[in-house]
Amino acid sequence: MNFAKNKFIRVIPKLDIKGPNLVKGIHLEGLRVLGKPEDFARKYYEDGADELIYIDLVASLYGRSNLIEIVQRIANRIFIPLTVGGGVRNLDDMHRLLRAGADKIAINTALFDNIDLLEKGALRYGSQCMVVYVEAKKNPLGIYECMHTNARENSGIKVLDWVKTIEQKGAGEIFLTFVDTEGTGEGVDCDFLRQLIPEVSIPVIVNGGFGKNEQILEVIEQGADAVSAASIFHYHALGRLKETSPRETEGNTAYIEHKRSSHTCFLKEKIRPVRIDAVKRDMLLSGQPCKMERLDDKCLKGLKKRQNPQVVVVDYKMGNIFSLCRALKKAGAKVVVTGDPKIVSDADFLVLPGVGAFPEAIKNLNKKQLAKAVIRHAERGKPLLGICLGMQLLFSQSEERVLSKGLGILQGNVSLLFKGMPGHHPKLPHIGWNKLKTRETKEKIAAWKNTIFEYVEPGNFAYFVHSYAIKDMNDKALLSMTEYGGERFCSAVQKGNVAGCQFHPELSGATGLKILMQFLEI
Repeated sequence: MNFAKNKFIRVIPKLDIKGPNLVKGIHLEGLRVLGKPEDFARKYYEDGADELIYIDLVASLYGRSNLIEIVQRIANRIFIPLTVGGGVRNLDDMHRLLRAGADKIAINTALFDNIDLLEKGALRYGSQCMVVYVEAKKNPLGIYECMHTNARENSGIKVLDWVKTIEQKGAGEIFLTFVDTEGTGEGVDCDFLRQLIPEVSIPVIVNGGFGKNEQILEVIEQGADAVSAASIFHYHALGRLKETSPRETEGNTAYIEHKRSSHTCFLKEKIRPVRIDAVKRDMLLSGQPCKMERLDDKCLKGLKKRQNPQVVVVDYKMGNIFSLCRALKKAGAKVVVTGDPKIVSDADFLVLPGVGAFPEAIKNLNKKQLAKAVIRHAERGKPLLGICLGMQLLFSQSEERVLSKGLGILQGNVSLLFKGMPGHHPKLPHIGWNKLKTRETKEKIAAWKNTIFEYVEPGNFAYFVHSYAIKDMNDKALLSMTEYGGERFCSAVQKGNVAGCQFHPELSGATGLKILMQFLEI
């Protein structure tokens, strides 16, 4: 069955990091310094990138990662999701990256020694947070095998076998890089994609060898859920960054620009610089657009903005709070992050965030006496906003992994988006940008008057990462619906002072910021 109709393909620049620098090479070798990763990140955000992927290329070699400070700097400058990998060896590494501003974790090398790390990560943070980085390289027999340690070591495991294993262990997404064509601009192996993509029921990001726009569109036709590229974007941004920045870009930029090596000549001949928004424009022609409303000062004109309201964010050790705090501060709030039940129950504005699995989340809330505190806050009539897993926790119960009782502030059940055999429903998790719609297609913006969606127009995009959704709920609390794979699910709710978003407003550009600002007006 073809579920590609109305699927919104993501365009994701990949930024390879060595030390404090953005680098680029061929076949993941011969690395050349291009500049500061945060500068490129900002330009890609302005051009309309849907997400960003950061990989520390030498972390596995040296047993350490330099990404924490880089992630913090980048997360302060953009409002789209970050996937971060390189040197992730245990749950503590995942926790530190998520707290620094990462939204998803990419793992490769460590899994060949400890595949259970993937399962443990999925149980604690949710499968939607677990991205497996697959470095695919052909052996002499023409069979793709998995490489690791920045493509220096061969695991001897066939890629087609590995993707089935990691899916069973809880991976939420596959980030597939073709090592043989990486950095060359020659295009990826679409014949192999035709074999691999039907074999898995989780999203696949394709990377490694794009040299022109047409090659990207060809991969989309093979069923890829997202495309990731480096060189074709980097070489375009390089000139723009020189024009906009008064300081010199560091490292080997001059080396590359003046073609002082055979590698550089090869790159310049093969790769044609392309803007992200040009790729998305051509995707629009094929009926697969994803247009988000980017955050800038103009989009916020006319919105009310309270003077420094204090917002308490509940810290129960689940997922990335950094991005949420940053967005709330942008909305004009003073933010307090705490796991103290008294501060939670007495808060003027309360936000219950969350990325992860429902059973682990409710266990943490109960263990820290936070569940009762959140309920007391809601009963006092004070504004409460649940985000993603935080929204699900507001309801009666969840069927995720085991039947778990929720907070019961709102009535309804949390169930898997689609049930049945893989291949008979769209891929899960549902990851990416999707539209917010009113309950009935004939309803207009008036349906969202005096709600957190006051300044949101029906059809605006928001960023989703989830496998479960609210079912069997009171329709009076339903605020918006979203369609995925031909089915509609509840994407936002509001009942009096209590609201919830299944998507991540802090990662949804201007649309999300407008929602957070209006929450502060409840």
